[in-house]
Amino acid sequence: MEHSTLSSADGTKLAIRRWEPADTPRAPILLVHGLAEHLGRYVHVAEAFTTAGYDVTGLELRGHGHSGGKRGHVNRWSDYSDDVRAAAASIGEPFFLVAHSMGGLVSLATLCEPMNPLCRGLVISNPLLGVAVQAPKIKELGGRLLSRILPSLSMTNEIPTEHLSRDPEVVRRYEEDPLVYSTITPRWYTEMLKAQEAVFAHASAYRLPVLLLVGEADKLCSPEASLRFFDQLGAPDKTLKRYPGYYHELFNEPEKAEILAEVVAWLDQHLGGDDGETAG
Repeated sequence: MEHSTLSSADGTKLAIRRWEPADTPRAPILLVHGLAEHLGRYVHVAEAFTTAGYDVTGLELRGHGHSGGKRGHVNRWSDYSDDVRAAAASIGEPFFLVAHSMGGLVSLATLCEPMNPLCRGLVISNPLLGVAVQAPKIKELGGRLLSRILPSLSMTNEIPTEHLSRDPEVVRRYEEDPLVYSTITPRWYTEMLKAQEAVFAHASAYRLPVLLLVGEADKLCSPEASLRFFDQLGAPDKTLKRYPGYYHELFNEPEKAEILAEVVAWLDQHLGGDDGETAG
């Protein structure tokens, strides 16, 4: 694994991790993590892809892992999109995008903006298209107010760690990980809501191939929101994989090897054809 850094559009330093296959790469993959975590939790994911012959570039979004920026905060959701574009530019050729949770929302939001990167296919795992338990209305109103007057105030993200995975060892390591944090800000919250609205508004216009993975027992991101998005998705080549009883982190579930094998099979099937979409 190689470590490097690059700069996002506003100068924020971003940590990049690179995993190369033993032989000539079949295609590049850009890997994007979820909220409050980092790429160290995805080594086994990257290795599954490199074993299958793919070259993997992992991006730690601003405010995460070894990247710069305040933890759990963005001024605009498009700052994350700038991070993705910077990482995509470092790859320099059409790639597959594999993203989990918040990374899925970031990726979908990036691909519905002008000047999006040349993505030849998108794999999203339990994307943050809605929360599984809706916040009380008074709390939502409070978040919107604080976004205006105290936008960068750090507050707990209220992630119940026991719902991340059915594997207790995964939960234990998460809770003890010094690079995992537990905060968001009011501005992050309101920007997330705007991004979700934008992605649903654009759903019928997406055209690149999509593989959507949904753990039906996810208690963090709403499975219903993901299924609704899939129904509205305009991509002519779209595949839905549903996993009854599986929790939020599908790549960390006890059945992760089988799930990753299904992702690799989908990637293999999409190696031919068009070299990417420029309009999402």
